[in-house]
Amino acid sequence: MFVATDLHGHTFYSDGRATPEEYVEFRRQIGMKAIAIADHDVLAGVRAGAAAAAVSGMLFLPALEVTSHLHYGASGEEQFHVLAYYAHDVLDTPAFEANRFYQRGLLVQRRWRDLVLEWISGLAPEDGEALGFAELEAMSPGTFPALQSMILRIVERKRELFDAFREHHQLFWSSKGPNRDLFGWSPEEAIEAIAADGAVDVIAHPTRYRDKERTLEVIEVARGVEVYTSRHKPEIAQYFRELAESKGKYWTSSSDDHQNARYIRPPCGTPVRTLERICKQTMQLSSLIG
Repeated sequence: MFVATDLHGHTFYSDGRATPEEYVEFRRQIGMKAIAIADHDVLAGVRAGAAAAAVSGMLFLPALEVTSHLHYGASGEEQFHVLAYYAHDVLDTPAFEANRFYQRGLLVQRRWRDLVLEWISGLAPEDGEALGFAELEAMSPGTFPALQSMILRIVERKRELFDAFREHHQLFWSSKGPNRDLFGWSPEEAIEAIAADGAVDVIAHPTRYRDKERTLEVIEVARGVEVYTSRHKPEIAQYFRELAESKGKYWTSSSDDHQNARYIRPPCGTPVRTLERICKQTMQLSSLIG
């Protein structure tokens, strides 16, 4: 049995354009039954998303896309993303904000603000004024423009600075930057931390990674695999579905939507078995199955 899902997409809290409410409303309109907001490294949008989903009668899973690396600081360095899914009822108490990844997300937001303001402060005064440095400096980390919002701001106000910003902002995640403590871990270390935080790990878009051998090694220790995603052609999705099922892994169906291209609806739902594992209980999903 399958449920119509979109369990991986982004809002303006990372590299998407939609508010959490807009994100949820779009999925209501196209008939999704279970959804997640999975912003990069932050959980800032999940409470607003959950509230909107509750009004619409959809199952909402708090989630994020955790950045780790293969070959960090060495030849072949590349990002490796692991989705972390929390049970739907984890938001019922304020304790959610005390978990490791929520607190890590607050630090990510502070560090991002610092990196951007440092870059703007090194520009010519007229360029800093054009980007609204004083306005940005007055913003808290939680309201400061995240990646996509910052890119749009630069393109709209001073397009010729875009290439310089693109080169600089990559330092945020890279081993050449200052955030080894946030992003310098391996996928296996991220998976261990996700489990310790009470969440379920799912490897995001596994075809993306250049090191195919290491990707398969990570899948061996992971609990789940993202099978259907806009990054996967049908034959790739079929390969990873067969791989997941042969190894007894949970698998998911998502869009990886950033609102910057045509929305690609997942061609298949997510198995009830996966949702029950994330929610840590056998669920009455008859109203969601279609």
